[in-house]
Amino acid sequence: MSIIDEDIRREVIAEVYRQVDELDWDGMSQRERADRYVNWIDDPLVGGKLTRFIARDRVRVWIKDGPIKELPRARFGIGPYARFVVSRYPEMEEIARQAFGIDWVADRRTLGVKPNRCLVRGPGPDILMIWGPDTSLAELTWGGINARVDRGAEPIIVVTTPQGTRLSEGEKHRHRLLAGVAGIELRHLTLRLVRV
Repeated sequence: MSIIDEDIRREVIAEVYRQVDELDWDGMSQRERADRYVNWIDDPLVGGKLTRFIARDRVRVWIKDGPIKELPRARFGIGPYARFVVSRYPEMEEIARQAFGIDWVADRRTLGVKPNRCLVRGPGPDILMIWGPDTSLAELTWGGINARVDRGAEPIIVVTTPQGTRLSEGEKHRHRLLAGVAGIELRHLTLRLVRV
């Protein structure tokens, strides 16, 4: 059970996500993000509320291990933090259509996380779509390897890149080579954040 009042917790998560959206979090350097954590500690709407329940030196960890860690899934509309995001990526149904074609449909009932995955059904055999950012490539590939071992649907990795962030052709080629070592197909998609 959390020691932070539930209403305060919700307010803080919503405020962190509001600021993340304004700041273009995906485009920030590690240094800029580290500075933002410090600012959040001193922000009356974030650290000011949290320090009523947890020690000041725990605020950064709480934000990083809670709202920020869950941000990628929340932006895909997945998990308990999804209701707090200001902008979202297309949901799994749209990602499946973009990655495989309009005849393919993501089955929301099969949704799994860590990594994000679901069955996609269409005119051919089912596909296990495993998707996420390039920073999660190891996790995505490991998910594909496990799917192969479990002998379920054919896994295909979909690396999602936010619009405005570019992967070079060399990086994309390397991603395909790395997934290929495990015998897994990999595709790249650029996604646009949309305000909700």
